[in-house]
Formats: sequence, structure tokens, C-alpha cells
Amino acid sequence: MNTGVIPAQYGGLLTIAKMPRNNPKDFVFGRYDLTPVDHDYSGQFQIKANYVFRTLGMDVGFLMVIGDPKKAEMIYDAFRHDSKYVGGGTGSGFKNRAPEFLDEIDPLARQIGAINVVAKKGGRLIGYNTDGIGFVRGLEEFFKTISYSRADLSQLNVLILGAGGTADAIAFTLAERGSKIVILNRTEDKALKLAERINAVYGQVVIGGGEGEISQRASEADVIINASTKGAEGVFKNYSAFAKAEEGKLEENLTLSAEVIRSLKTDAIVCDINLRQDESPTLTQSRIAGHFVLDGTSMNLHQAVEALWIIHHDDFVRLSVSKEKLAELVASAS
Repeated sequence: MNTGVIPAQYGGLLTIAKMPRNNPKDFVFGRYDLTPVDHDYSGQFQIKANYVFRTLGMDVGFLMVIGDPKKAEMIYDAFRHDSKYVGGGTGSGFKNRAPEFLDEIDPLARQIGAINVVAKKGGRLIGYNTDGIGFVRGLEEFFKTISYSRADLSQLNVLILGAGGTADAIAFTLAERGSKIVILNRTEDKALKLAERINAVYGQVVIGGGEGEISQRASEADVIINASTKGAEGVFKNYSAFAKAEEGKLEENLTLSAEVIRSLKTDAIVCDINLRQDESPTLTQSRIAGHFVLDGTSMNLHQAVEALWIIHHDDFVRLSVSKEKLAELVASAS
């Protein structure tokens, strides 16, 4: 761990993380954002936030800090009583524990059932989820760059592959915008339960199902979003989301995927939220077939913009920094 000085109220609760690169080594800022995690790992949000603060001359630092999720109640109580703490994220080990120790949860985040951002307002800790908003903002910007003729989300049929935490956020946000959604997942029951939760709020706008329906549902979709682990770093990195993935059966996966892609609408947009150094198989096959493709970069960018805007809105207003200008700064972060 870094050896920077820890404020007394965090003694025995937090240490400063070694990662990501350029993580501040101390708390010597007028104010700070803190993201607790249960282990060291690299995070892009911290890098983007500190770049924005430096560029705008703000005496604010964003630190990744390591703590024990079992002590989450004490950690968030310390945040609540720390006059320099203004907000931050929820990292590994804290995403599911944080909500019960906050004072308020934003209505959309409550519907989603998870938070990724905390802001302190009037001494109260409020939880938000910017994953879905980040994806939708990125998609809307993408519509503009390709002059998409059917860019009204309320008129689109959307297929989401996967039903994990990020899929929840995207599905709820799209449902709020009026999209008609199909969610397909390897474990069908998980997709059905997510659809039921969304329909309880927005009416019958979502259909859940299993992977066996991918071929049929993909051909009906205007936008397809891979929010599954297919194509992510790990055992299924080289597999496409358009077909079943089994270890040792990569060729079969890619062959079946190509068949599904040939059935897509000619102007269908294919998205993959997984962040990786190269292009995912889902996007590569779709791009070669002539479809517009969108990776997870724009979601990551706009998720960070939304989070910073929530936490530091008053600072940006005082500095005459619009959300558009903030997006430019975040995009240029290094």
C-alpha cells in the first residue's frame, strides 16, 4: 500500500490503494472524492476525475482507497462526518453493501437495485447509478455521428444479451425512455426476473428469455447490446455474444454467430459494453458484415461525466463549465 498519511477518522478503516496509476499518495486536498474497494485494481474513472480537477484548478483529489466491506457501515459513517469528503464511487466489494448505509437512493438507482456513485449533499449521502445513463448518452451521440434515421429511443426495438448488473442499469434506463426491450440470458430465469422488475415500473415493455431465442430476436432488433461476459477478458474473450459459448467450441460459436448476423436488419446497430484493448468478436463480425458498431468507450466516458456532474455540479456552475465542456475534458483525460 501507499504510505501516505491517513486522516484520523479513517485509521483502521482505509489505506490508500497503489492502483490505478497516479493515484494520489495522500489526502492533502481541500476536498476529496473517495472510492472504497476491497483490493487493488486499475480504474479509469479516478484518472479522468483527477485530470479534470487539475485542468480546472480545483483543489480536489480523487482517491481509490482499500477497505474491508464488512466495515462498510463504519466507513460510510466516517464519510458522512468528514467535512472534506464530497462523494465518490463504489468499487469492488462495496457496490452491493453501500446502499443500506446511505441516507437516500436516487429513484432510478433504487429501481435498478444498485449504485455506482455517492454524492454528499447537505451532509447526507445519496446513491446514484450512472451506468445506464452513460450508455444511453453514448448511444444518442453515436446516432448523431452516423445520422441514424431512427434515433428516437421510444421507437426502437432493443435486444440486450446478458442480465447482470450493468444490463439492469441499461435496461431500466432504456425502458424509462420508452424503448421496447428483449433481454436474453444464459440463465433464462435471471432474464425473466429482470423483465418482471422493469415491467412492474414501466408496464409491459420488456420480454425476457433464454439464449435459444437469440436468432429470432436478433433479426427483429434495431439495436443489439452485448452486456454478457462473452467477449470480456477471461475464458470467453474470443467468443461472440450472438451464439452459445462453451469452452473448446470457439469455431462453432463464431460460425453460428455469423449466421445470426446475416439475419440482422441492414441498419441494425451492434453494441458491446465490454472494455478491451482490441475489438470484440461480436463487433468485428458485425462490422465486417456492414453494420454500425459501438464499443464500451462511449459508455465509460458518459458514465464518468454524469458521475462528476452529480458530485461537483455546483463547482462546475461556479466555473462556468457546461456538461458538454466537461465531456470534452473527460474525453481528453490522460
